[in-house]
Amino acid sequence: MFGSRRGLVALLAVGVLVVSAGCSGNGKPVATATRTVQPAGPTLLTFSVYGAPQMITAYAKIAADFSAAHPDIVVNIRPYDTHAAAQKALASEIAGGQAPDAFMADVTDLPDLIAHRSVRRLDELLGERHVDFGDGYQRNALEAFSAENALQCMPVDVSPMVVYYNTSLINLAALTPPGNRPVTADTGWNFDEFAAAAAQVRGHRARGVYVEPSLTQIAPFLFSGGGHLVDNLGAPKTLQLSQGSSESAVERLLEVVRNPQLTFSKKQIAHQSAVQRFKAGKLGMILGYRSLTPVLREQQNLDFDVMPMPKLGTKATVGTSTGLCLSSATPHPQKAADFLAYAVSDTAASELAETGYAEPTNLDVENSDDFLQPGQLPVSSSVFQSSVRSIYAFPSVPAWAQVLTATAPLLSDLFYDTVIDPLDDRLKAIDAASVPIFTPVLPPTPGATGSPTPGSTPTS
Repeated sequence: MFGSRRGLVALLAVGVLVVSAGCSGNGKPVATATRTVQPAGPTLLTFSVYGAPQMITAYAKIAADFSAAHPDIVVNIRPYDTHAAAQKALASEIAGGQAPDAFMADVTDLPDLIAHRSVRRLDELLGERHVDFGDGYQRNALEAFSAENALQCMPVDVSPMVVYYNTSLINLAALTPPGNRPVTADTGWNFDEFAAAAAQVRGHRARGVYVEPSLTQIAPFLFSGGGHLVDNLGAPKTLQLSQGSSESAVERLLEVVRNPQLTFSKKQIAHQSAVQRFKAGKLGMILGYRSLTPVLREQQNLDFDVMPMPKLGTKATVGTSTGLCLSSATPHPQKAADFLAYAVSDTAASELAETGYAEPTNLDVENSDDFLQPGQLPVSSSVFQSSVRSIYAFPSVPAWAQVLTATAPLLSDLFYDTVIDPLDDRLKAIDAASVPIFTPVLPPTPGATGSPTPGSTPTS
């Protein structure tokens, strides 16, 4: 696409050759050429986005509105259905020298983007455009997209993990006896109350709760219980599920998720997903982000609300966040920065919030009705706002995605195997599986003769 774009600009810039008659010194006519330069056309910027159709439509409108206000710039959207599809395309485009001028990225993409020098720092560019980093945007989201003492991408939305619950199946008022502190969205709940809520759901085809067997969904319980996910957040070498408070938190969680009266089996979830069962009124609680809200709204006669993650000790959750990045290869950094500044403005953030999928990092919009959407479910949308402050970070290293993938089957066994005793051995095995991913052993460096260097161990 970049090749055709440059061709168009080149054509617009070429002058029209006009042949006119003139006279030589001996009176004979000669042809003289003059070049009339046509005005250059608008700068074309390409912006790669992904998400649900409503989100793509919102970004397309943001791009169109910006282009209308800046006749010298046209922003073209490259839409993708999923984050995975967008990242695959981005990698191919970068390798082929056709990277978009700007693109969306998940916060988990940042380590690779920085490692490959694919983004251009934004703090100075956006600061020149009066973007209010001090009080205008979620601080933890700005920190998550920062590295090497600079803002690498501008966070545009952030969402904490919360508990969605079916209000027809879960009765919060019945969780505590009269006279005790009631369980509400404002007060939150502890793990015992969460487990008691799951036990309220009765029926042959219904269950109380589903927690995915993944590090992402285990992490909030672990953090709340005082545990640590890794040994060193900035430079992890191993998971720490088997260590002290971490193991205690996992053990408490397993008491619920391994109870067949409270949760569905692995086979049942494979047959029909947890989201499908929740929408069908057969599942009391499910963990999710703000993006789950419009999906559930589509289901007729489904009454649901949200609660903060339950506490084993302190308030804790994890979050997801997307940001807008400026390609390091863009030939138009100033104009692309103009667009990104508009894309995180109040007007643009309101467009995203109204879809129901996004929780803007723009605080003015996050606190507005555009996000809270009174009159629509969930009634307790303020839970998303309050829970943002309790987000714990995941390791920001390229290996983290591999660790998530490698540990998924081991965690699934932990949730569903008939016997898992001794638990400590299981958790140590999961920790051990992460070590070679965090700290891979490099092959020995060959010597001049092709033999291993002294002190190295040959690999098979």
